[in-house]
Amino acid sequence: VMIYNLEKKRNRDKDRPCVPLAMASAGREAAGKVSGEKIQAWEFNRKGKLSVWNLFRRHQTLGLMDHFFPRESDDQPPATEMRFLRAASTELLPSFHELVKLPGRDIRLESNLIFLGKTSWMFETTVLDGETNTKLANWRLQLVNIGFDSRRPTPLPDWLTEKYPHLTSRPRLVTVQPFEPPTTKPAFIYSIIVAPSDVDWNFHTSSFQYIRYCVDCATMGAKNGAYSILSGDLLDYDVGRVDMLFQTESQEGDSLRVESWEDIRELGALKFQVKRGDDNIVQCKILFSLPGISDSEKSKL
Repeated sequence: VMIYNLEKKRNRDKDRPCVPLAMASAGREAAGKVSGEKIQAWEFNRKGKLSVWNLFRRHQTLGLMDHFFPRESDDQPPATEMRFLRAASTELLPSFHELVKLPGRDIRLESNLIFLGKTSWMFETTVLDGETNTKLANWRLQLVNIGFDSRRPTPLPDWLTEKYPHLTSRPRLVTVQPFEPPTTKPAFIYSIIVAPSDVDWNFHTSSFQYIRYCVDCATMGAKNGAYSILSGDLLDYDVGRVDMLFQTESQEGDSLRVESWEDIRELGALKFQVKRGDDNIVQCKILFSLPGISDSEKSKL
């Protein structure tokens, strides 16, 4: 989880009924941000596939707060006091696995502000192939303004909501929701200690590291025969989607436990609860594709 202290960084940077994600594309009057990047050879795993956390980590360096929430004068209060990444959804299309291969590839990231509520907002980033313009992936982030003293959700300043009236009047978008961990014993448990290289500039575990922790848990679980569907080498399965709900932060040196279960309602999906003692840190759901099994066949299994 990343919480940014904007006072220290000196960054210049109504609740609504839920509606389907498909409605999010309407009314994007705000100019989006386009970034060009290259996927490097070191970001691939031993089977020549791009690790999903190496794609998702790019959200940290896009500079979206500076782009969408700049102050127009020193008289305006900062857009946020601190910000908390509450939820993230990443979707990898089949084209991603077909085109993104060693030794690397040029990509283009197109980011937009798609929702602005009373205390929270959402960014959406689409990943396009730099050569063919093919859509490869996308992710959505929901962030919350947190009061520096109260450590509670705090309303965004008036100047910001007045800047984007078309977004503040939009119905709230569907985001990642918490799931109730199964009452059964976890299929596999993986333990890890947060390394110094795993934390961000606020000394909190970087959001993309939790994806790595969960994939490592699933990798060991599959290797040890913990799951009924996913078995053997997990790298044989492509990742289709990752949903994450951040509950609180962890720090360098924390001992974390990653509990995993198969999602009986969705074939090829695993659910994870990252814990520190009794504290819930992150919930995650990863959907893996099953080679050679069509959607119609999945429904019969």
